[in-house]
Amino acid sequence: MKTKIFVICYLFLIGCSSDKEVPNDIIKQDKMVAVMLDMYLAEGKVNNMRLSRDSSLAIFDVYEDMLYKKHGVIDSVYERSMSYYYDHPDMLETIYESVLDSLNLKQERLKEKAEDPEDDKAEPKKEDEQGKTLEVKKDDAKVEGDKKDNKKE
Repeated sequence: MKTKIFVICYLFLIGCSSDKEVPNDIIKQDKMVAVMLDMYLAEGKVNNMRLSRDSSLAIFDVYEDMLYKKHGVIDSVYERSMSYYYDHPDMLETIYESVLDSLNLKQERLKEKAEDPEDDKAEPKKEDEQGKTLEVKKDDAKVEGDKKDNKKE
């Protein structure tokens, strides 16, 4: 009797345990987020071109191939990974949350950049002997230039 209860409890625990280990032939979650983020951005670019459906699909196929190469992913592995994550909705939800957060962050940064045009007029930067980045003000650059001109005379 005790053996039966033990076996039932053991099977119950194994059946309820969440297997978060992703198989080797599946793209890991963090890389999947990066690939999907780029895919959504590419899809948005193509949609903004306002082309016919056939032209949009042809252009997106080119983008898609470039993204697979960029991330070092094969299209069949990507498709298999998407199927795997569809079968594991808790993992897929985590991926989509990360993609959505990243898209929202990009959108906020674009809004900030659009609101603050002074960022485009950033001061030039220069490195010192130790490789540290120094900001160079336009007035300082002019003074240094004037000093060089004075030495030539």
